[in-house]
Amino acid sequence: MGSINWGELFPGRWSLVIFLSYMALFINQGIIVTWSQRNGQYEYNIVAVVLLTEVLKLIVSAILYWKDNKILSLFQEITIHKKVLLLYAIPSFLYCLYNNLSFINLAAFDPTTYYVLLQFRVVMTGIIFQLIFNKKLSAKQWFSLLLLTLGCMIKHVNISMDANVLSPKFLLNKNIYLIFIQTVCSCLAGVYNEYLLKQQGANINIFVQNVFMYLDSILCNVIVFLVLFTFQNDVPNIFNDIGSSIFMQPKVIIIMLNNTAIVISIAMVSYAVILYSQNPVHNETPTSKEPESKILLA
Repeated sequence: MGSINWGELFPGRWSLVIFLSYMALFINQGIIVTWSQRNGQYEYNIVAVVLLTEVLKLIVSAILYWKDNKILSLFQEITIHKKVLLLYAIPSFLYCLYNNLSFINLAAFDPTTYYVLLQFRVVMTGIIFQLIFNKKLSAKQWFSLLLLTLGCMIKHVNISMDANVLSPKFLLNKNIYLIFIQTVCSCLAGVYNEYLLKQQGANINIFVQNVFMYLDSILCNVIVFLVLFTFQNDVPNIFNDIGSSIFMQPKVIIIMLNNTAIVISIAMVSYAVILYSQNPVHNETPTSKEPESKILLA
């Protein structure tokens, strides 16, 4: 049994801290969103909150880029790589659906059930990676994915005792289908995003790519916002829920800040992984006893 290479798992000095922070923030997001509900309903426009969160992410990503670069260079990067900007419209749309569905599904499930069911995306991601990137999964990986699938199924099985007879029932409703759609969006967006990072955007600053993502995501959320209100025949009151009052709700502010912090954590980890992949550290041990000078020249 091979030992774990912690250097590859956490290549940067702060990788472990950022990874643990990401997990805490990610779990905390579901709890905060549930906390912001009243009797299973939201007292704010969820599409508007997602849209404003994307704006905040865009601002943070731009600031992080400007920390080491000139302000005008960002606009030059957008002009030069406008094709990549357009390519990011696909994962941006998928993440737009994912973010909005997260509010809908958290109104139907408690955070624990929500996160357990959401882990099915690990299974789907493993299958997609094998099909698209031709990465073969080991027997242990397939076994772990099988256990995860069973865990997701068991969590939603309703076991009742009728006349002393055990009768498990697997409940399927619209919320299960919605969380399945959310899972598919997450998997496809994640895989496509990795493709862009390694192929089309391999030589583009990670924070510039984040700017591309959030510019497209803002556009997608604006479209969703307009479409929803158009079909609700409430066009005259379309901006009533996104006035200054939305910033007067502390819970909404916490949701936006927490979600933005999650993205910063992901960006930092991605940046560290990219740097490590470009400059890997190889710790080789000599197979035989040789003079020190000879080893150094090898």
